[in-house]
Amino acid sequence: MTKPSLELPTTIRFLHEDEIPLNNPSVLKRWQESKTANIVQGYTLTVKDDDNDSLGFRFYSEINIDNSNLWKLIIALSKTLPDIAAFLFGYIDFDLNYGRYVEKESLLEYIAQYKNELAQDAFINFGLIYNDEEVLIEIFIDESKYIKYWGVDEEQFKVIMNEFGLEEIEKLEFIDEYPKVREVLTRLDDKALDSKILIELFAQKYL
Repeated sequence: MTKPSLELPTTIRFLHEDEIPLNNPSVLKRWQESKTANIVQGYTLTVKDDDNDSLGFRFYSEINIDNSNLWKLIIALSKTLPDIAAFLFGYIDFDLNYGRYVEKESLLEYIAQYKNELAQDAFINFGLIYNDEEVLIEIFIDESKYIKYWGVDEEQFKVIMNEFGLEEIEKLEFIDEYPKVREVLTRLDDKALDSKILIELFAQKYL
């Protein structure tokens, strides 16, 4: 099977052929299509319709980046947030927790202690957000470990993308569009914190 050029976290991989459920042609078809999937570094960009000014953001992007650079890109994008922000976090298949607004730099300093878990734990999603009556800026990393970004300054965003060598790519694809396996991070890294323990720590700190 041809591997994607995107560097995935150690916790996420495509199905092996012997893991495809028997008598499930749709999964088999998507598995076959994954061999040539356009899962590469890059981003999509959708400019919001002017008729939806009430939503607070001007454009939306989805970004693939090698997992080893994911945290660096999160920090770079965090510069587009004001000096205060809220932390979003949750376990997959459960409601997302919305933290209270705090000083952005102290928030980043705290969660950086767990950057390995946040960048690789495929059972946790998280993000940073600022939202008022006029502005919405959000950096969200779901369990498949690519970035979803809602922003207001397209020029600043493109400068950051350029700094990381990322280009806008038509028909860019993402790992969660195909059958995949999620591994538990603590089974691969004995120094990592368990997902639920980490979420409890975040809840005690920010809720």
